[in-house]
Amino acid sequence: MEMQSRIVFIERGTEFLKLKRDHLAKELSESIEVLKGRRRLLLESLGESYKSVQAAYLSLGPTEVESQAASIRSTLDIELLPKSVMGVQYPYIKILSRPKVEGELDITLSYASDKVFSILEEIIRLAEFESRVERIADELGRTNRKVNALENTVIPDMKAVIKFIQDKLDEEQMEDLVRIKLIGGALASER
Repeated sequence: MEMQSRIVFIERGTEFLKLKRDHLAKELSESIEVLKGRRRLLLESLGESYKSVQAAYLSLGPTEVESQAASIRSTLDIELLPKSVMGVQYPYIKILSRPKVEGELDITLSYASDKVFSILEEIIRLAEFESRVERIADELGRTNRKVNALENTVIPDMKAVIKFIQDKLDEEQMEDLVRIKLIGGALASER
């Protein structure tokens, strides 16, 4: 009886794991589509940024670009925070401060620096999203292995043990019934 209650508990747990697996698979497929789009946009932005930096170098020259670039004093500060989807933790990157230009820049270099700074944030968001997709995929694999192990090994083994016990109990019950009939028949013939 205890094994039967355990198997009911395990089957319910398996159903919950299946629901988790299905939700993770849906989340993963949606995330992969978003990731593809983000990568494509990032590549386009990188191309634009490269062209703007190249234009600044062509119009000002390398020494002037380097001297004006020295006016960028502050740095990019970030903080890693945990986020979760269906119990899967992944990092959320909070941008605390962005690099800023202290002073006047040539218009071509100013445009190029704006493009590069916006690319930094896009790269951070893409890295965050890739980490999320990777961790969801790992958890999906683990959950799938658990479900398969429960469905294909644990539950069938427990059902086999329950059937063996049930068969033994039925056999003993039948033997007891035969004994009672034999004893009852013997007592009836003595009377």
